[in-house]
Amino acid sequence: MKGILKGLATTMSTMTRKPVTIEYPDDRHVLPVRQRSFPVLTWDFDHDEPFCTGCMVCVRNCPVDCMTAVMRDNPKYATGESNRRKIIEKFWIDYGRCMRCNICVEVCNFEAIVMDNTWGGHEHASYDRRDLHMDIVDLLTPSKSGALPQPFHPWDELDANVAKVEGKELPAPRMLGARPEARAAQAARIESGGPIGIIERVVEAPKTVAKAAPAAGQGGGDEEILSESKIRAKRMRAEREAKAFRDRGEEVPQEILDAVAKYTAMKPGQAGGGAAAGAAVGGGGGTGELLTGTHPDGSMRFPPGVGDGPKGDPNSAEKVRARRMRAERNFKELTAKGEEIPADIAKVLFDTGSDLAPGGTIWATLVSAGGGGGGGAAAAPAAKLEFPPGIGIGPKGDPNSPEKVRARRTRAIRTAKAHLEKGEAIPDDIISTITTLGGEVPTSAS
Repeated sequence: MKGILKGLATTMSTMTRKPVTIEYPDDRHVLPVRQRSFPVLTWDFDHDEPFCTGCMVCVRNCPVDCMTAVMRDNPKYATGESNRRKIIEKFWIDYGRCMRCNICVEVCNFEAIVMDNTWGGHEHASYDRRDLHMDIVDLLTPSKSGALPQPFHPWDELDANVAKVEGKELPAPRMLGARPEARAAQAARIESGGPIGIIERVVEAPKTVAKAAPAAGQGGGDEEILSESKIRAKRMRAEREAKAFRDRGEEVPQEILDAVAKYTAMKPGQAGGGAAAGAAVGGGGGTGELLTGTHPDGSMRFPPGVGDGPKGDPNSAEKVRARRMRAERNFKELTAKGEEIPADIAKVLFDTGSDLAPGGTIWATLVSAGGGGGGGAAAAPAAKLEFPPGIGIGPKGDPNSPEKVRARRTRAIRTAKAHLEKGEAIPDDIISTITTLGGEVPTSAS
């Protein structure tokens, strides 16, 4: 009897207890900001456009491949209304495949995608899977309509907690342009007759084509004044067209060759090209043509006997071109640092026909020797790397190769200068190394 009474008491207490459940959807608890439902895109009310630039980072990192995006040029960038050069054009997410892992939010560089932390983000029940395919309009609606009052990024709470522990000032919230304050500010701008978005910068008027004065003995004509980037783009386009003709085994049209020569000779902000470019290439006053290190179509020109070997040979066009490009790159780096150009680099530039050869190019030397008819003799070619007999004649990689001999000689000269800088005498072994390898013993530290 006692047990029956205890059971009835438990039953009565349970019947009178307040239930812990709620009747969804009539009653809904407030969701935390960290709540994950499904990803949506954020809207930038400051510029009246999506935050998303279509960079595809989220698409590439999605583990279930539920996203697709298409990028386009942003028309507002040209008018100064936005600093985003690219903008999203199309975006799809298949909610039926999405596993709400939050990876897309974490990898986004532009705070353009967040997890919908409202009840509306959960309520996507459907009888047809195709209804779960969300396009860019569906994805922007929560943020654009103001239904996403507090977009949340996983780092927000972490940064705030770290700042609290370290006693620092709390970091500014992210995605300010997507918050209700920005939406209200946009509405105020529109109501006051202002622009719908913030103007980021004043766009300069494009440069117009200037008309140059006709030279003596020549007819007038239009001359372009372009920036460095425009000149480079036009030159590269002409070079590509010339290369396409050569690859097909066809003759390159003269107008394309003229365009390459024109934009190669043109200087930024100055009128140039045309006859002026031809005069610059041709040299002055001779009976023939003073050649340069490049053909009119922009390809490299090599001296006679250079670059005519079979493919794979050290004297093949590919390997000669590689050596010349490497030497030109080293020349520019050393010149930018204000350092002296080593003799071996100068020799490569001269031998391969580069216009950067210090002391004069091989083309000027050929002209002065009777090959061509340019404007007179030029300076002598750069000094070659010379060693005593039997020194520096080994193959590449051998201790007696020119490269290793030069390295030992340079190291010895540097050591000698270090001793002189300290006011010490140069050791005999250092002097012997320098003289044996054909160098000159320095007399001062400079």
